[in-house]
Amino acid sequence: MKKNLTINDIAKEAGVAKSTVSRYLNNGYVKEDTKEKIKKVIEENNYEPNAFARLKAKNSHIIGVIAPCLDSTVTSMVLMALDQSLKDAGYTSLILNANHSIDEELKDLERLSKMNVDGIIINATQVSKQHLQIVKQIDVPVIFLAQRCDDGISIVNEDYLAGYKAGEVTALTNHKDVVCISVDEEDVAIGVDRLEGILKGLKDNHVNNIEVVRSDFGNVKSYRVLDDVLSKRKPDMIICSTTRQLLAAYKCIRDHGYKIPEDISVIAFGGYDVVDLLEPLPTTIQFNPKELGIKAANTLLSIINKEEVERLQCIPFIFLEGASIIKR
Repeated sequence: MKKNLTINDIAKEAGVAKSTVSRYLNNGYVKEDTKEKIKKVIEENNYEPNAFARLKAKNSHIIGVIAPCLDSTVTSMVLMALDQSLKDAGYTSLILNANHSIDEELKDLERLSKMNVDGIIINATQVSKQHLQIVKQIDVPVIFLAQRCDDGISIVNEDYLAGYKAGEVTALTNHKDVVCISVDEEDVAIGVDRLEGILKGLKDNHVNNIEVVRSDFGNVKSYRVLDDVLSKRKPDMIICSTTRQLLAAYKCIRDHGYKIPEDISVIAFGGYDVVDLLEPLPTTIQFNPKELGIKAANTLLSIINKEEVERLQCIPFIFLEGASIIKR
C-alpha cells in the first residue's frame, strides 16, 4: 500500500490533471471513464481524502476564520455560533488563532488565500493598510468582524453608544472620580471607539476627574495596572472595558481593603457567563456574541451566493443593572 498518497500522485497514476482529481473528490463534473480511472487508483491505494485535500477544489465549501484568541468567553461564543451557522449551510469552518498578534493576522490572511477557501471572516485586532492590501489581492470575499472597515464589509458592536451609556450611568449616579481601564489603541473598537463613548458620556454629564489607564485583555496585567492606581488613591468608580478586567478589578479592590460598591463602584463591558458568580452582581453592558457570529456567517454566505449585503452592520447592546454601583 502506498504511503502518503497525494492528489498529484493520483493524477499521475490515473493519467489526468490534478484539477480533475480535485473535482472528483468534491463531487464536481468528471466524465464517467475518467471517474473510473481515478476511482481505481484511489481504491488500490486505500486513499482517504482529508479536509485539506478538498481545499484544492474550485468550491471547497470551507470558510477561513481568523480569531483573535481561543481562550475568551466572548470569542468562543462568536465562533460557536458562526461555526454552527456554516455547518447548517453545508460549509466547514477552518479556524486559525492569531493570539492577538497583528502580524499573525496578516500571515493567516495570506495562508488562507493560498488554500482556496470560499471566503474569509477575520475577527481583527485592527484594520490596517496591510490588511486592506492583502484583502484586495484575494479573490474570495472577506468580512471584518468587530472592527469597522470603511473600504470593505464589516459587522461591529455599537461600541461608541455602549461606551456613552457607561459614562452616562456613572455620572447620573453621582460619581465624580473615575478610573477607566481600557486596552491599546490598536484595537480601535475598544481602545478608541468604546473609550471615546465613555469619555463623552462622562463629560456631557459634567464629570471631568477621569483617569484612563491601559491594559490588555488579560486579568494579570489588569490587576497590576489597577493595583498601581489603588496604591496611590481611591477613586469612587472603576469602568472596566472587558470581562477579565472586571475580574481583576473585583480582586484588586478587595485586596486593598475596599468594599464594592460602598467604597468603589464598578461597571463593566461583558461579564456574560461569569457575572452570576460574582458578589455583588456586577452592573454590565453586554452585546450579543451569538448574533455577531450568526450575522457574519449569513452575510458571507449571501456574498458567496452573489446577493447584496449591507457594508456595515451593527450589533446593539443591552444594559444590565446589578448591585456593583451605588448612588453617591
